[in-house]
Amino acid sequence: MRLNAPSAVSSLEAETLREIRMRLLTASLAAALMVVLPGAADTVGLFGRADGVKWPSLSPSGDQLAVHCSPEGKPSVCVFDIVNGGDNQYIPIGDDYRLEGMYWPSETHLIINVSEYDSLQLVDGQKEYEFERAISYNLEKQEATLLMREYGYLLDTQNVVSVLPDDPKHVLVMAYTRTSAGNRGGIGSIIPGEGGSAWALSTHKVNLNTGKSRRTRALGPSSQAAWFDVDGNTVAEIKTSPRTDGLELVAGGKTLLEFSSRGVQDFQVLGYDGASGKLVVFRDFGESDGLYFMSITDGAMEPARVGDLDVGRALPIEDSYTRQIVGFSSFDGLTRQIFTDPVLASAQEQLAQVLGDKRVNLLSWNSVKSKIAVSAQSAGRPTEYYVFDRNAGALGQIGSMAPQFAEIETGQVIARQVSTRDGLNMEVLLTLPPGKSASDGPFPTVLMPHGGPEARDGLGFDWWSQALASEGYLVVQPNFRGSSGYGQEFRNAGFGEFGGKMIDDIADAGAWVVDQGLAASGSYCVAGSSYGGYAALMMGLKDKPRSRCLISVNGVTQPFAQVAAFDLDSETGEYWERYIGMNRFTSDEERAVISPVARADEYDQPVLLLYGEQDLVVPTAQARLLSSQLDGKPGFRAVSLGASDHYLATSSVRNTVLSETIAFLNANHPAR
Repeated sequence: MRLNAPSAVSSLEAETLREIRMRLLTASLAAALMVVLPGAADTVGLFGRADGVKWPSLSPSGDQLAVHCSPEGKPSVCVFDIVNGGDNQYIPIGDDYRLEGMYWPSETHLIINVSEYDSLQLVDGQKEYEFERAISYNLEKQEATLLMREYGYLLDTQNVVSVLPDDPKHVLVMAYTRTSAGNRGGIGSIIPGEGGSAWALSTHKVNLNTGKSRRTRALGPSSQAAWFDVDGNTVAEIKTSPRTDGLELVAGGKTLLEFSSRGVQDFQVLGYDGASGKLVVFRDFGESDGLYFMSITDGAMEPARVGDLDVGRALPIEDSYTRQIVGFSSFDGLTRQIFTDPVLASAQEQLAQVLGDKRVNLLSWNSVKSKIAVSAQSAGRPTEYYVFDRNAGALGQIGSMAPQFAEIETGQVIARQVSTRDGLNMEVLLTLPPGKSASDGPFPTVLMPHGGPEARDGLGFDWWSQALASEGYLVVQPNFRGSSGYGQEFRNAGFGEFGGKMIDDIADAGAWVVDQGLAASGSYCVAGSSYGGYAALMMGLKDKPRSRCLISVNGVTQPFAQVAAFDLDSETGEYWERYIGMNRFTSDEERAVISPVARADEYDQPVLLLYGEQDLVVPTAQARLLSSQLDGKPGFRAVSLGASDHYLATSSVRNTVLSETIAFLNANHPAR
């Protein structure tokens, strides 16, 4: 474990905040986080900084607050004593790790979730893996240890199923472990089912100080997943069915439901609702699409509702201490929450009145819900964070995701509805240059399709699109078919259209911008990351007259090689297969139509490829395949992002992406 030693950060500066119907706290964390940020005023220096404050997490007492911070340009953890004024702590995350979140199992310990890339020589060859690790950090001793550290070969030790409220020294972790005693520390095969080793899900009581564990229960080789109550008792399990090739949901010794074992999970259990004693499940087929409450007594299901509101396709919100569901969240361009917990629902209503011009979300709370960490969002602006003290009736500012923009104007983000060529209604987001409105056009334009592809762009602050807008570009982000958040039918319309109608939708968004007189010269460049990088490359083939230059960051270049990189029986493999629609292609000629590598000779526009060397979502080989084909073509440039992953989270990587993007656009599609 190569976690850097902690060091002290500067003391919090106290400042009086303006009265906003409530008496305010006087502690502001923003100043402590801003003083270490670089001061460059150029586009790359401003927009290329790693995210500042986010993911606030309150300790059980509410006296301490942990947040994501990046004073050294990479995601790390800052811990503040917001009540007693004690020493604050800065916990750098080593270069080998990616920060994924943090929470408090007790007042003295913080669990930090990280992932680590590694390439291992196994008995069946060299393979690349992403290890999901949970770190227990002792605030008193300023020491860190890996949970279940004696199991060095495990891919995932983050699944803490209970923080064991009555036992502050331990947590309960569920993980796949080998059942053969002689293989506890081995590395030969690290995937359940590989190498002939016996694997099974089991629960382990893990010491927060030592990281060492004691197995408490082996769930058995047929168990695929399990859910627990607040004390760590098993509520329900999913097991392989002895009667079919599928799975069955079992509770209290009874089979409640049998369903398909497809990796894409047409049926999923999302959590346990302790208040009602029911499971929250997601059904993704036919008219039964959406969230349901499911009885663990007889399996009866009813649509998930909060009052008179049908929750639909929202995600459950979980209490980090009790692990119980307290509400639901959805996304309509900004995150929207609705709570079943009456205390949290009341607090949200109060805060919405105070911060009425912003979307308020509750992110963390102490064990008695007297203190609550909240976010406030508005279109085009960095998210701001606060702590609400219910007993004092006070609201104190924590900081901002991008504090450097406190006094700097960002581009307006607006949504428009566009009809595709076959009649679908598609939302398109426009980010305008700061201080401009749509009537000030036309503008030099960049189309920026999102990744995923089962994702969507929203109205919030986006560092890449806002950076280009600040350079004078209109940035167009189409939420094409296959995107999430617009219902099952719209999502399913993308299946099998990876290089087909989804690309047509992006071209239709570009044509609409041109028809509206918003795109100067009637053309644009196309830039994107992940699937968006693939879409940019395909736009250069399918929309050649208007697509002047192409920028692909960590993009797919050969869809069928991308599928081959994953086990087709896995959830990831079946996800890619579902979107690509492999069975629709019966010949190499048909497959070549959606492959930038196979059609490399057709590119006559300038192309910029950027790629991370430790990307396990879109393997680096994808960029190298196309780079070898385009090498030597006029206007082609390939740039390695070094030992970075898929997510562009550090200042150094973002700076490279922005500097290369802006230089490339200035050379091929200048804004000024």
